[in-house]
Amino acid sequence: MKIQILNRLNEKQMKKVQTLLNACQDYEPVTLTPPLTAEGCFDSALPCFYLLYENNELVSFLSLFLPDQYYGEVMGFTHPMARQRGYFKQLWNEALLKLEDYIEDMELLFVTDGNSGDALAALEAMEGEYQYSEYILEKDMASDPGTDADSDIQTILSLQQIQPSDQTLKQCIDIHETIFCDGHSASEAFIKEMFNTPLSSTYLAYEQNHPVGILHLTEWESGVYLSGFGILPELQGQGLGTVLLRAISSYLKPGHTLLSLQVGSLNEAAFGLYKKEGFREVSHRDYYY
Repeated sequence: MKIQILNRLNEKQMKKVQTLLNACQDYEPVTLTPPLTAEGCFDSALPCFYLLYENNELVSFLSLFLPDQYYGEVMGFTHPMARQRGYFKQLWNEALLKLEDYIEDMELLFVTDGNSGDALAALEAMEGEYQYSEYILEKDMASDPGTDADSDIQTILSLQQIQPSDQTLKQCIDIHETIFCDGHSASEAFIKEMFNTPLSSTYLAYEQNHPVGILHLTEWESGVYLSGFGILPELQGQGLGTVLLRAISSYLKPGHTLLSLQVGSLNEAAFGLYKKEGFREVSHRDYYY
């Protein structure tokens, strides 16, 4: 048995990891895809990849996503024929040693998709506690039977695409922070990322010339991804979120009517809105601590 601890994977190692992932996916309907680069890690020298070999074959792999020193995500994969041998626990213990300078203040969450009974059993054995889930939802807006969105948007809201400038940047940051309370620096980073993302557009919703909400649309191959969607807290519960969501269909290009988004189980109001409006679950991730 041999363990490799790395801060980057070479081409050969990536191929071995992919072979292991294929074996796991053939055995169970696993949908998770671990990060295979350390891009986004707060410390490029910190190992994010742990590989365990048996007879020169990769049989267990642990990947860390560490965007900052206070939060991290863990994904693990063990070959179906090499499970219940304690391999993942060995990799986990190695990771804990490398994270000893941060682990006391870090929220480190295990990620699953609920499709692996062996993974759930391993989490139970490690006394992992379920925290929340993140859902990918989608809806073909072209198949919507009709919601009078156009008349609603004209009588209740106006939607304006925002062009980047110092003034509009500050306005969007302030609105995002008021809605999501991420912290000013996180809100600033998110808005700047949206402004700089190719094929991404930012919109503000206005009611009687007063901004009441914000959303971002990013085109991909056959659809559009919705992010940063929200209504100011003092105006929530009045149906404006429903009107704004339905109005998005008017801003989608032909052939790009599949609208997808991510929402957490802790955001019950948003999750309920999307389900009520006909969005269906594509996949989900469960987080354990």
